[in-house]
Amino acid sequence: MILLGSLANEGDPANNKNTSVTFAAPNRIVDMNRKFTLLVFSVLLLCASHARATTVTGKVLDSSGHPIAYASIYVQGTSHGTTSNFDGAYSLDLQPGEYALVFRSMGYRTMTHPITVANSRIVLNITMSDATLQLKEVTIKAGEDPAYNMIRKAIKKRKFYRDQVKAYSCDVYIKAIQRLTDKPKKLLGHDITNDDVDLIDTTHKIVYLSESVSKYNFRQPEDIKEEMISSKVSGDSKGFSYNSASDLLFNFYDNVMTVENLSERGFISPIAADAMTYYKYRLDGTYQENGVTVDKIEVIPRRKHDPVFRGYIYLEESGWRIYSTDVYLSKDAQIDFVDTLVVNQTCIPVENDVWMPFNNKFSFHISALGFKFNGLYIGVNTNYKLNPEFPKHFFKGETMSIDSTANKKDTMYWHDTRPVPLTVEEIDDYTKRDSIMKIRNSKKYLDSVDQKQNKLKVFDLLVSGYNYRNRYKKTDYGISPLISNIQYNTVQGLKLGLSGFFSKELERHRFYTIEPDISYGLSNNKLNGGLAFRYYYKREKFSYLTVEGGQQAVQFTSHPYSVIFNEFYTLLDKSNFLKLYQSDFVTVRHSMEIVNGIQFTASLKYEQRSPLANTDLFTVSKSNKEFTSNDPTQFGSEGVPAFTTNNALLFDAQFNFSIKQRYYTRPYEKIVQESKYPKIMVYYKKGISNVLGSNVDFDYVQAAVSGKFNLKMLGNSEWSVTGGKFLNNRAMSFMDYYHFNGNQTIFTNASGFELLPYYTYSTNDQFVWAHFEHHFGGLIVNKFPLIRKLKLGEVAGINYLTSNTLHQYAEVYVGVEKLKTFQFIFVTGFAEGQKTFATFRFGISAKGLLRIGI
Repeated sequence: MILLGSLANEGDPANNKNTSVTFAAPNRIVDMNRKFTLLVFSVLLLCASHARATTVTGKVLDSSGHPIAYASIYVQGTSHGTTSNFDGAYSLDLQPGEYALVFRSMGYRTMTHPITVANSRIVLNITMSDATLQLKEVTIKAGEDPAYNMIRKAIKKRKFYRDQVKAYSCDVYIKAIQRLTDKPKKLLGHDITNDDVDLIDTTHKIVYLSESVSKYNFRQPEDIKEEMISSKVSGDSKGFSYNSASDLLFNFYDNVMTVENLSERGFISPIAADAMTYYKYRLDGTYQENGVTVDKIEVIPRRKHDPVFRGYIYLEESGWRIYSTDVYLSKDAQIDFVDTLVVNQTCIPVENDVWMPFNNKFSFHISALGFKFNGLYIGVNTNYKLNPEFPKHFFKGETMSIDSTANKKDTMYWHDTRPVPLTVEEIDDYTKRDSIMKIRNSKKYLDSVDQKQNKLKVFDLLVSGYNYRNRYKKTDYGISPLISNIQYNTVQGLKLGLSGFFSKELERHRFYTIEPDISYGLSNNKLNGGLAFRYYYKREKFSYLTVEGGQQAVQFTSHPYSVIFNEFYTLLDKSNFLKLYQSDFVTVRHSMEIVNGIQFTASLKYEQRSPLANTDLFTVSKSNKEFTSNDPTQFGSEGVPAFTTNNALLFDAQFNFSIKQRYYTRPYEKIVQESKYPKIMVYYKKGISNVLGSNVDFDYVQAAVSGKFNLKMLGNSEWSVTGGKFLNNRAMSFMDYYHFNGNQTIFTNASGFELLPYYTYSTNDQFVWAHFEHHFGGLIVNKFPLIRKLKLGEVAGINYLTSNTLHQYAEVYVGVEKLKTFQFIFVTGFAEGQKTFATFRFGISAKGLLRIGI
């Protein structure tokens, strides 16, 4: 209408004060022009009125007049529809014509209501009656519930329905709501205020509300591309929703459904091929809906703690397909992070006996550290197109993209677009949070928050560090905790240090940091310091540039040994595993993604290396054991250093290949997803001689491949194989050798060997090592009642090494873990076919088998 209005004014100079066009034409011609303009305007207006959709609104109520939340409403014979909100209200846009609207909700009799749509708004309230369940006459085996035979028929059709649609696209609307229902007064001694959890008033209010509209595309067997067109986050006009249609599309025709971070093993569908070994079934009743016979079947776990659902599955008899589901997972299913997850799904016929999910609803409850949350995700899939012709290379790895203008849609857009009306509570939340957002983004408010948080506190200065932030200017600087800069080792003695940072956020999500540090060893009287500049300039390409230099005491290995562990072992056991040399260096490094799945990193480093010796042998240990030399090539008292002072000019380059890398993009950001395909790394390092006085001359190559695979109910495995070779070693110092990631402590090693000594088998020739680890996800320990409550999982693995310094070496370990993070294992080592020793290891272990270290 704005466009039409402007055209009309342009055609009538009398109505347009800015018009400078004049005519020396006869009045008749002018009059004809005006009549022609009026005629065109009238025709355009008539066409627009016919094309304009009419809104049908109303409420869906039960027989007592109470609202029916999240009922499905759609046009019969199509997938065009909507869902009622929590208050039972719905809104649906329709072009003028004759329709039959279908109203469906579990537990109620489906209603079909004819409607004639003209050009005026229609209010249509619907009252749904309870579904009357009947037990029909069926032939059953002795002692067997009739539900079993129905489930057998559904299982026979499972693969057909799973593969029936080769490809489709649809529109997806998602609304996400989370509420905080309870919170502690304090957490770790810190008072919990409303600002800490972003509350408007008190608890029992919405703490997160978002909406999104996407176009979802799928092609068998696993090609996905979702395009988020619009996004709205309450209280954050610049934010983008994390809603994803893929997260809500539970496919009960799959044997096992996996949910990331919820369980290691996944969950067995009630109609899986082997479902009857996990479920018992009971026919609750049968009812008729528009000529369709629906069976309501209760699904009951055979064993309380199996990873299975509870609740009801509804089957449509004519095709033995899933009509709808009302199932849930509880703590008994050994889920993590969530106490209860309820999955409601409604399927509708969309074309030629093809049924697809229409309404997907996830609700959950979470309790942790005194906080209690509940949440709801409602997804509406509409306007299905089956087996569309996708362009070539349409599915090229990007599973989801968010349009840069998605968060810029105005109120009118959302009013016209959202299929599920907002409730009064949701409208109030948007209004309040948007008002608060304007205040919180003002310079006055940001300065007041900074002034409060920038106050210097002695406790923070000592334990957590001090940050000074200017939110309005997007700058941040501070210093690290003083306590973390007080260290001890036998080379420097008591080491006092101080490190800081300055960061500045630029436009287009670019930012840079400047990180200075300084330290002083009280025993060796050596002052060290350094400065690093890091610039991250294209996050969607993982591009960054770093320049750093200084004087540091650094470790010989590229797998740094924990400073805290070294202090613990040095002071209590006289085991000074940390070995250091003096490095005066400058390094330039650049990294970027060349194409999707190929990351290239290169660096040039100039370094002067000098030997260091032990200067302080303080300990509280009463052991007669002697400290070892700081020279990692000998383990007695101090002797001739492993090397003499030398200069080195070092160049390295690394390619990381992620096969068929899948990812999703947000504006100025790319997030890589887990892949079932292996990752490959190729690395080259060159010691350049006779340049700037460099004394090194060697060439080293390394290649690695790693991956993971899911065995469904048996858990998942991670593996990696790495091989390296020095093509020449004409001039090298010990720090240029390849040092294996060993472990001589009682703590688990994050990504290496558990029993291998640190420097004993370092090589300047060739090697191959491999890791394999399997996570069973509670497959065995869940059978034991006392252990089950701890939600532990089993872990087992093998580490293997062969090199010119150690021909055959292997480690085998088994143990238990919590969330793949906290492990307690028993490990045995074998060298040259002979058992070395066996012991326990415990601690935090991410076991980064997909992280390939250099």
